[in-house]
Amino acid sequence: MRLFHKIALVLVAAAAIPLGTVGFAVVSTNQRALESEVRARFDQTARHAAEAVAADVEGRARQLAQTAAMITWDKLEPDEARGALELLRRQAKAAAAALYGDDGKILVRSGDVELLSGRAPRERARKEGPGAIVFSTPYSAPTGVTLAGAMAVRRGVVALAIPLEPQALRLDEVRGDQQARVALVDDGGKAIAGSTPQGQPARPASAPVVSDAVSGKDGHARRYVENGQPLIAAFAPVGGLGWSVIVEEEAERAFAAPRRMRTLTLLVTGIAGLLAMLIAFAFARRLTAALERLSAAARAFGRGKLDARVELETGDEVGALAQTFNQMGGELQTSRAEIEKWNRELEARVEERTFELKAAQAQLVQAQKLAALGQLGAGVAHEINNPLGGVLGHVQLLLADRPSDDRDYEALQCIDEAARKASHVVQNLLRFSVQHKDPVRTPIDANKLVRDTLSLTQTLLAEQKVAVALLLDPAVPRCRADAGQIGQVLLNLVANARTAMSNTGGALTVRTRKFENNGASEVAISVEDTGRGIDPAHRDRIFEPFFTTKDEWSNVGLGLSVSYRIISEHGGRIEVASEVGQGSTFTVYLPS
Repeated sequence: MRLFHKIALVLVAAAAIPLGTVGFAVVSTNQRALESEVRARFDQTARHAAEAVAADVEGRARQLAQTAAMITWDKLEPDEARGALELLRRQAKAAAAALYGDDGKILVRSGDVELLSGRAPRERARKEGPGAIVFSTPYSAPTGVTLAGAMAVRRGVVALAIPLEPQALRLDEVRGDQQARVALVDDGGKAIAGSTPQGQPARPASAPVVSDAVSGKDGHARRYVENGQPLIAAFAPVGGLGWSVIVEEEAERAFAAPRRMRTLTLLVTGIAGLLAMLIAFAFARRLTAALERLSAAARAFGRGKLDARVELETGDEVGALAQTFNQMGGELQTSRAEIEKWNRELEARVEERTFELKAAQAQLVQAQKLAALGQLGAGVAHEINNPLGGVLGHVQLLLADRPSDDRDYEALQCIDEAARKASHVVQNLLRFSVQHKDPVRTPIDANKLVRDTLSLTQTLLAEQKVAVALLLDPAVPRCRADAGQIGQVLLNLVANARTAMSNTGGALTVRTRKFENNGASEVAISVEDTGRGIDPAHRDRIFEPFFTTKDEWSNVGLGLSVSYRIISEHGGRIEVASEVGQGSTFTVYLPS
């Protein structure tokens, strides 16, 4: 497990566990308190409703009994008795009233006495005697649920049919704005009246609650279940009438407030726990991120990246560690930069010395080759030149004595030509091998020298179908050189270019231009051909004596060696650029 997870778990446990424990404790305590309050409200509503109904019915009964006892029914005329009976009916808000004689016949009536229909408990009233009123079991009548009451008087029994609708109005008053349903049932469980919240359909009281109310059980609020629907109900007896008032409501609706409170408390606790977790993770992430940056910078140092830095702006110990780490990195980077600088300087010096040594070695090797060739050439030239001179002299004497149509004349010409070629080779060899003194340098026009030199080979170039292009810069300054030797160099270069294009023809371009080299002015003469080019493997050997790549033997490979010697004696240099199949460019640089 990573440090980040460990720190986060510790912080979450330290914050979430106490918060969750307190939250659940508060939820449980408040929920029990609210549910107890709901049950107490149900109990109180049932008691108040029962007291209100009992006060209404029994109060009216006492008033009726007192009024009836004050009337001397046995002395009243029929009209007077009818007026007294009407007074009682209005006082009781009865739908009908009747005065029954001792024989059971109606002596006086008021209203629809059919509503009584033998319901009035006259016999019970006679047994109770004057001054007492007894009631029947509520029954259904056209006017609604009706209660029949009877009072014994001196002339007989007064019976009243009292609708119980006003009791429902009293139930509405007691229920108020509660969402619970209030029902009034008789001792047989039959509904007498009820009060239902607006918008809810009227429904009878639940059978389990009615059964407990009729059986006289404890009426404190508790849970019931009817048809799988949990209910909260309470009931209370109505005085001595044998009736009961039932208050009930679905448990889900009754306990909606405690549940909302529980949900809200759990939500607040959850949000607080989530915030605590987020804060814990943020703190752990901040701490471990700093450590990870330090670790990443250390790994970068291990890979050699000394420019790695830790960006931390905290003022705690981690920030101090990061500052120390960055300071250490800066010092290491400075030390490394100094070491690398020393290494680069040392490498540059070694490379410079190596280049100088290679150049000196190449010059030494070339000088050794040229010296060896000079010694060899000097010996060979002296040994061959004298016999060749004798051969040429005798051949010329023989040619002078013979006519041109002589049969030996052509053979003698061939001998003369071959001897001259051999003499020419010996002269080149002598020219290369003899240690000349400094060349005779005079101011020469490079452009004129190029034109004069090319005029000597114009015929050969035309025979090989080589197009010649002269790109001569009129601003080229004069250079101090030996015109004869430089002309020989140009002839050698043109001859090599002509040989490189001997089979295919091509284009020969000669350029002159002014060249600046380290502040010194030079004259550059370039001979460019479109021949077969020089193989890169032969590039370093083209100036060696007797080295040649020509298909036919000619000059035995001394042309470029002699040219190199001449240009070196003039204090100049020759550069070569060539690409196989594209041609070559030889450039001679002479000081102006």
